[in-house]
Amino acid sequence: MPADGRPPNAVWQGRIGSGLDPRARALNDSLPVDRRLWPEELALSRAYARAIAECGVLAPAELDALLAACEALEADLVAGAVTLAGEDVHSAVEAELVRRCGDPARRLHTGRSRNDQVATLLRMRLVRLCEEAVAGVRQLECALVGRARASGDRAVAAYTHLQPAQPVRLAHWWLAHVAALERDEARLDNAREAADLMPLGAGAIAGTPLQYDRGALAARLGFSRLSINSLDAVGDRDFALEYLNAAAVLGIHLSRLAEDLVLWCSPGFGWYRPGDGFSTGSSLLPQKRNPDLFELTRGKSARLLANAQRLAVVLKGLPSAYQKDLQEDKEAIFDTSDTLEALLSALPPAIESLEERPDRMEATLTPDLLAVELADALVEGGMPFRDAHERVGRLWAGAERAGVAPGELPLTARLAIAPEFTNERLAGLSVEKSLARRGRLPGAGSESVAAQIAWHEGRLGLGPGEPPVHVVEPDTAEREAASRPRAGEKDAAPAVRNDTEILADGLLLRRAQPEDVRGIASVMADYVMKAVLLPRPVSELYQCVREFHVIVSQTEDGAGSEVVACAALRLLWSDLGEVRSLAVRPDCHGRGLGAKLVARVLDDARAFGLARVIALTREVPFFERSGFRVVDRETLPRKVWTDCVRCPRRHACDEVAVAFDLVPGLAEDATRGRHAEGRPIPQGTPGEMSLRIVT
Repeated sequence: MPADGRPPNAVWQGRIGSGLDPRARALNDSLPVDRRLWPEELALSRAYARAIAECGVLAPAELDALLAACEALEADLVAGAVTLAGEDVHSAVEAELVRRCGDPARRLHTGRSRNDQVATLLRMRLVRLCEEAVAGVRQLECALVGRARASGDRAVAAYTHLQPAQPVRLAHWWLAHVAALERDEARLDNAREAADLMPLGAGAIAGTPLQYDRGALAARLGFSRLSINSLDAVGDRDFALEYLNAAAVLGIHLSRLAEDLVLWCSPGFGWYRPGDGFSTGSSLLPQKRNPDLFELTRGKSARLLANAQRLAVVLKGLPSAYQKDLQEDKEAIFDTSDTLEALLSALPPAIESLEERPDRMEATLTPDLLAVELADALVEGGMPFRDAHERVGRLWAGAERAGVAPGELPLTARLAIAPEFTNERLAGLSVEKSLARRGRLPGAGSESVAAQIAWHEGRLGLGPGEPPVHVVEPDTAEREAASRPRAGEKDAAPAVRNDTEILADGLLLRRAQPEDVRGIASVMADYVMKAVLLPRPVSELYQCVREFHVIVSQTEDGAGSEVVACAALRLLWSDLGEVRSLAVRPDCHGRGLGAKLVARVLDDARAFGLARVIALTREVPFFERSGFRVVDRETLPRKVWTDCVRCPRRHACDEVAVAFDLVPGLAEDATRGRHAEGRPIPQGTPGEMSLRIVT
């Protein structure tokens, strides 16, 4: 520490020469909290360096030196070879860059303020946190849907006021939590959209005199929208509050799920036994098996609620623009993200490890659950419901006084309450009949449960989706005739291949039709579960079914076809396509079907006049056998900026980029940055790019 008391790298030392009192510095310095933003700070440094180079603030050699310093600093920070020191992450990173390249780093802050800088970094991080939270929620939903499907037609008691109420399918209970989590996904997506706005260019409060391409800068940083008011841009933390509020509601849902699980694992219910890896014992009581993980979930939800409230309380009393109070936002955000990460990584395997105890579930199906069925039976006979309700209530009260079940009350006593309470009528009541009467959505019967499971599996990419709607489909000849242009008409679309190719073993390779979507989803589902493919909801598959080719086999009864493999060509740009959703059913591996599909995708690319087709894959040898070669991901900015920037796994991606060049020499051009695919991003006109600082 310098003798004058200033912290290392103080960026305001020219104005206040005496430095901060150590007691004030303990409150002022935010590096212990915001140091976690160094990846975003370096990403911003790289992108902003290119922007100010457009303005002439940095010469080409200075830009190269600064970018090299950023790369070196990142490598050292990842390796733990350097420790940041300073007032905050911005000044600490800047000081390290100055130490490594000198004047170019001293020019880096030209035209920006820590006010718009920190707002930009926080938005960048929040976009990622929202995406990661959605991915975690979906993993939890997958575990819950898996339990629902595994429970089959098992019935249990449902409770209101923790008192037995009516029978439901056990799956219905699991799916109730999935329905709540689906809403959480939507809230987190909304928070992500709120964060997707670049404030950089706002400066401290009034904007910047630099004239650079803000759109290009935003695209480099992964933003799709730009702020339009500098004063609001530096003071806005609505996006942070939306994330914290979404996380708080998610916390409530996780807590309610955990409470159900704690009850189900308790002796009073005994429906499940927590798995060994997700339960603990007692330091005193050797017989105990405690569902601590679920109890901790319940407890940690309070942190999520408190973090949302603490930021709201900070914001409510602030004037416009940036105030130092806003430094409190990051601690709440980081605590919430850490808590969600811990909960959403532990809950899915904990739920999958639960040991079911069917006998205890069966024991909950008592006659009490059928009281409303008896009342409904009286209503069907013409009795007003209020009268039926009163008579059934009297029957249950009489049975309670006698200490027997309603059906065991003497017949004379029952008939004295209502002549309809005959032995035959009471014997006709059953759990299965009760559930059969509630089979329509949103009921608890089997048909409703099956429809819910199908919906969620389709939405999560785990299966073919909702049960098919029975409509009259035109036969193949009619469909092909309808798709051909009429005489005199010119087909404006490229001549993509639509022909059917007969393969070995009676398999057919053809372009996908809408009726193939559920089959495509089924083939992909196994790979989605293994995290080989990203999930694609059935609704999205319908939207892009024309991109797909499928290989089908005839069903055993000969009445239809069954998809066994699929692949799609997705257009990323005017000259770039991607092999997507390549999947072959495991029992069809080793038959060359994947290569056939890739060849068909390449035919489509030629028909569209594309220059290059890429794929991101872990199966590099397969693609190399198909003529692809490994390329640097940095030569694929269109893929990175239009797709990867929104992928929840982009920060931990282990896939390799491969490319098939349909235009000779394209790879070399891209590497040298001459081809459109190799250019970083569309820039301003030469005149715009040469503007200097306004004086």
